[in-house]
Amino acid sequence: MSTLKSKPHKAFLARIKERVRLNPGSEKETYHIVLDLEGSGIEYSVGDCVGVYPENNPSYVNILVDALGDPSMHDFLLKSANLNRIPKKLLGEHPDLLTLIKYQKFDPDHLREKLLPLLPRFYSIASSKKHVPNEVHLTVTVSKNPCDFPVANGICSDYLCHQAPLLKPVIPIFIQPSRHFSLPPESENSPIIMVGPGTGVAPFRGFMQERKHPKNWLFFGERSEQNDYYYRSFWEDLVAKNLLRVDCAFSRDQSEKIYVQDKMLQNSAQLWQWLEEGAYLFVCGDASKMAKDVDKTLHYIVEHEGKKTSEDAKAYIKNLKKLKRYLRDVY
Repeated sequence: MSTLKSKPHKAFLARIKERVRLNPGSEKETYHIVLDLEGSGIEYSVGDCVGVYPENNPSYVNILVDALGDPSMHDFLLKSANLNRIPKKLLGEHPDLLTLIKYQKFDPDHLREKLLPLLPRFYSIASSKKHVPNEVHLTVTVSKNPCDFPVANGICSDYLCHQAPLLKPVIPIFIQPSRHFSLPPESENSPIIMVGPGTGVAPFRGFMQERKHPKNWLFFGERSEQNDYYYRSFWEDLVAKNLLRVDCAFSRDQSEKIYVQDKMLQNSAQLWQWLEEGAYLFVCGDASKMAKDVDKTLHYIVEHEGKKTSEDAKAYIKNLKKLKRYLRDVY
């Protein structure tokens, strides 16, 4: 029996109440998406993720079904098979699944067994249930595939941002609780520092909807202030109320690119002071480069501002992690 038929989580069929593009003038597409939880009984905490079971691009699915000449394969190809990752062993010398189907006849059951399952995609929650009891908010950037074929965009981001209909309960979701990235109860009486470039800023929107402590500091980074300052009015309202400090790094607004770690370094003395006052440091976003650069900068700040040896700085940061005062959600 194909493993593609089963789903490991009991899913609730949510509907999109609102889908708003956050950066209309940008080269990339990022959306604020509001999912309706009315009647679901779903509970979540800030820092948790939403698992979404997506559907493949229906236009491409129709092309494949026509090529197969088997309408019974439609739902399977739409909802259960990963059409963006075809096993090389299955493709052989053919460049893609459509070409393979055109030149080689398949038994439907054989194809079902050979295709990889369409697994859920996880998104950081960008809201607090205490603030919006019957909703969960997401911040989703439409990911791009290396080539336009079979489809130009990533399966789940394209589904949420372009394909899924509004106001219809058709999106299977579940909550993936965070075991490590949340606001610890003891952080209620302490400052927090948040580093979240791009969609990494999503969980911090939820944090700030829930936080009562007045001392909060956000490092946000993106390409352009004019086009890519996600949730600008929300952050600026908190700044005006003296509930938040924001330092932004817009990489393409000047000749020399600036990133969040550069802003941390520019404010190294104050950042060190906050850490010494018991601040919690949260980092969310890209693991391949950003998180590594932020970690390297943090070590530098602790060593130089704290007047420590390299080994003592490493021990200091190791202790921050042990105390759950340096938490990361990177991917």
